Amino acid sequence: MEITNGSQITKSKKAKIIIYSKPGDGKTTVAGKLPGKTLVFDIDGTSQVLEGYSNVDVAKINGEDPHGSILEFFAHAKANIANYDNIFVDNLTHYQKLWLMHKGESTKSGMPEWKDYALFDNHLLKLIETFNSLDANVIYTAWETTRSIIHDDGQQYNQFVPDIRDKIVNHVMGIVHVVARLVRKADGTRGFMLEGNQSVYAKNHLDQRKGCVQEELLVSSTN
Repeated sequence: MEITNGSQITKSKKAKIIIYSKPGDGKTTVAGKLPGKTLVFDIDGTSQVLEGYSNVDVAKINGEDPHGSILEFFAHAKANIANYDNIFVDNLTHYQKLWLMHKGESTKSGMPEWKDYALFDNHLLKLIETFNSLDANVIYTAWETTRSIIHDDGQQYNQFVPDIRDKIVNHVMGIVHVVARLVRKADGTRGFMLEGNQSVYAKNHLDQRKGCVQEELLVSSTN
């Protein structure tokens, strides 16, 4: 067992990030604005917004075999990691839907069985751990949903979180450095919330920023 003194611990130079928002608020476009070269895995079919970004390469999921397709993408990313600064997985919410739909195709009811949900939970957690091992910034996207939170004083409130299965969303958010909610102001400006509150889950373990504009998601974390 290797023991490291706290004075020798340094923050990771390769960020692992989840960004989430409503559909259409600009998550996919972030891939084109990241510094360096980015490899995108297009799961939800929105990569057309990256037209003209020469710093981006895009691979599209095979909807007939989402499980095998994402493993093939990981193998390609790992084999070619020297060519990329960022790996962009877009998006986990739709991957969850495709994976469970595919499982349902082999059942009499056409719906996933209860065991399939547990299998997916284990698969997604292992998948994220595996992608996190890549020597690159890894950014995952998800749509947003709300969950009901009961505070210690009994007060109940709704909180925005990534739209990932309830049983594992806390675990998923716990194994990345940053969880950022992308918001769009009335004037069209887009930016990230990097600090959470009762209404929004967000965190930033890379630096002291509480928020940033869309183009600067990785600026401080890579310097």
